Amino acid sequence: MNNFKTSAISHRMREVVTRSLGAVGFSLAISTLSIPTFAACQYVIQDQWGSGFNAKIKVTNDGTNPINGWAVNWQYSGDNRITNSYNAALTGTNPYTATNLNWNSTIQPGQYIEFGFQGSKGAASAEIPVVAGTACGSTTSSSSRSSSSVATSSSSSSISSSRSSISSSPSSISSSRSSSSVTTSSSSSVATAAWNLNTTDSSLNFVSTKNSHVVEVHNFTTFSGNISTSGVATLIIDLSSVNTGVTLRDQRMRDLLFETATYPTATVSVTLPSTLLSSLSVGQTAPTDITASLSLHGVTGTITTKVSVQRLSNSRIIVQSIAPILMKAGDYSLTTGVEALRAAVGIASISTAVPVDFALVFDAR
Repeated sequence: MNNFKTSAISHRMREVVTRSLGAVGFSLAISTLSIPTFAACQYVIQDQWGSGFNAKIKVTNDGTNPINGWAVNWQYSGDNRITNSYNAALTGTNPYTATNLNWNSTIQPGQYIEFGFQGSKGAASAEIPVVAGTACGSTTSSSSRSSSSVATSSSSSSISSSRSSISSSPSSISSSRSSSSVTTSSSSSVATAAWNLNTTDSSLNFVSTKNSHVVEVHNFTTFSGNISTSGVATLIIDLSSVNTGVTLRDQRMRDLLFETATYPTATVSVTLPSTLLSSLSVGQTAPTDITASLSLHGVTGTITTKVSVQRLSNSRIIVQSIAPILMKAGDYSLTTGVEALRAAVGIASISTAVPVDFALVFDAR
């Protein structure tokens, strides 16, 4: 699967860790750094098929000072072209330049941001270009993903060691930072608090593909949720709030695909590790493997994925998808609905696999 508003966003998203397919929104902005900082930039191919690909760029701050405003650029030498993107302001038609949005302009030491995109390509494998620019400091790196593995390269050993410590465990994340980059909170009331979903600052997006290469980004506008004191997180999605930007298409998705008269909501439930929230300091991020239960269209299934959990303040956390979750229509008895949509529109095909991404902000109750 793009969405975050007001001053709360800039506070919560300074150190935002990622996004896989989502919202599209672009503007050009860049801030000048008064203190030298250094970052590593990775271009990661997440998925590819005959005529297209999904990719992301990860910008890691490996310095000791915050990055306030970032920009990266790259160029494809072949036929690869970007069709849509999220979490950055994109300009150009090859070469491309991506700059920060308001909510992800600051990258603290030891932290990273990600933005992603879908693109078109020919029969050859998706290209891995060199990423450069203000946000990359003096180093760049690129990588490609095959299945669940990611091969990375770096021109700096300090970058490599910092990145591995970030991905290994919550405790190593803490130790890899300088003491000035983390404000420690030991309040027991925060650790035992229950959390309510802040729907204004959260987003839930999905991407559809029709006729093999026409890619469109959609979202749900109404959902609710909470995290209980025992660590059980629940998300309830109002399926009738599906928003594709086309009123008639929204109605068809409600009636033909989701059948909201019978199945009005989808429910996600997951138990977070018992010490996860209490162990996070303000500004600290922990990548976490989760197994969630999803009830959709009368079917209950299991989703296993990796999320990023970050404490933004003593009273606010954010849970984000690290990579898009690929939802398959056949797993939830939605294949007939997809075919009904295709027939209603009169097109050749609609993909039965849909990438979903999310950013869920929770406030202490």
